Amino acid sequence: MRRGMLGFTLIDVLVSTVILAVLGVLAHRGVADTRIAVERTREHMTRVREVQRAVTLMAADFRQVAPRPVREAIGDGFRPALFRDPNGTSLVELSRAGWPNTAGTPRGTVQRVVYTLENGILIRRHWTVTDPVLATEPVRRELLKDVDRVEIRYLTSGRQWQAEWPELGSAGGAELRARPLAVEIVVELADYGRIRRLVEVPG
Repeated sequence: MRRGMLGFTLIDVLVSTVILAVLGVLAHRGVADTRIAVERTREHMTRVREVQRAVTLMAADFRQVAPRPVREAIGDGFRPALFRDPNGTSLVELSRAGWPNTAGTPRGTVQRVVYTLENGILIRRHWTVTDPVLATEPVRRELLKDVDRVEIRYLTSGRQWQAEWPELGSAGGAELRARPLAVEIVVELADYGRIRRLVEVPG
């Protein structure tokens, strides 16, 4: 009884210290793992929002394609309202209607837009005037990174898909204002794979 009244022994203190140290290490690892999981979730959600914004914007541009050709920067010719040259450097070039003008600046509501893929980055450019000249600098916006490939196809009036626009065989000036029935957008990402979006173009 007298020995039991003396309190904890050195062994008891050492054992308790070791137990507390082990619990502290486990707690620290748990907190660290939780932080890593939270950070990965945040990065994933940020990436998802970026993908959603980019694809939604592309779809909106195609959904609001206006039959408005633009003047060539050099010469007296015109570029079609929707233009895709498979031998060109851009993915697509189009005239987009419904450009809001909340500031009341002296400009139209049709916006000329060009999409390009440069070093794995999907880029959207637009001009502050509908008929830009060589001296008109476009507004550049990086939409999405880590993009492996972008494919755009157009549904012709004959219900055929093709990778270029205007429609093959069109002539007589009608090709300048021609629009497809629908547009298929395929974006291939390094992390999420293929994303496909089908957009109906109002007639």
